[in-house]
Amino acid sequence: GATRTPPVVAIPLGVDPVTTVTAEAAPATPVVLSVGTLEGRKNHVALLEACERLWAGGAKFTLRLAGGVQTETGRQAHERLRALQAAGRPIRYDGALTDEQLAAAYAECAFTVYPSIAEGFGLPVIESLAHGRPCVCSGRGAVGEQSRAGGCVPLEAVDAVALAGAIGRLLDSPTELAQLTAAARARTFRSWTEYTRELVDWVATLRRRPV
Repeated sequence: GATRTPPVVAIPLGVDPVTTVTAEAAPATPVVLSVGTLEGRKNHVALLEACERLWAGGAKFTLRLAGGVQTETGRQAHERLRALQAAGRPIRYDGALTDEQLAAAYAECAFTVYPSIAEGFGLPVIESLAHGRPCVCSGRGAVGEQSRAGGCVPLEAVDAVALAGAIGRLLDSPTELAQLTAAARARTFRSWTEYTRELVDWVATLRRRPV
């Protein structure tokens, strides 16, 4: 019956301890990093369209993408990024990275973009913040929940127009970027150990419920 239904409990995920990595030198052209599998719900097509709008308008930056390709839903984004690369646009696609390579990528970038439209949590958002890098992301759903404590540019819609506007604004505003970077660095997150402990403690309460 309804009285035996356990309550819904939200247990936020943790992040790995962040190892400080110092970039060898700040790149001459700003790097915008996006971490996540190329798949439909991650919305990379809109991100690529946003960046093309900015490049066409004369913006100077490199888009770096890290993550594998989901063959069924990521093909369109993969084909689009290859076409943009062939046209000479500054896109770097790394595929999947090791933890060490990913930490170096965060150290090199100016900020990150996570254009996903559907997430259960949105781990790359807090990973970016834990590395002291602001994140442009959705202001809705689970990702929006991660953005509210600072260091993010939350968007009402993660379409090409909104993404281009946010990316362009951060590229053109060192002051705003510095403020967001300081806010990102001030954020704190639970460890995976703390997450596991809370999950185990919650499971233990379920075992005590009568059958």
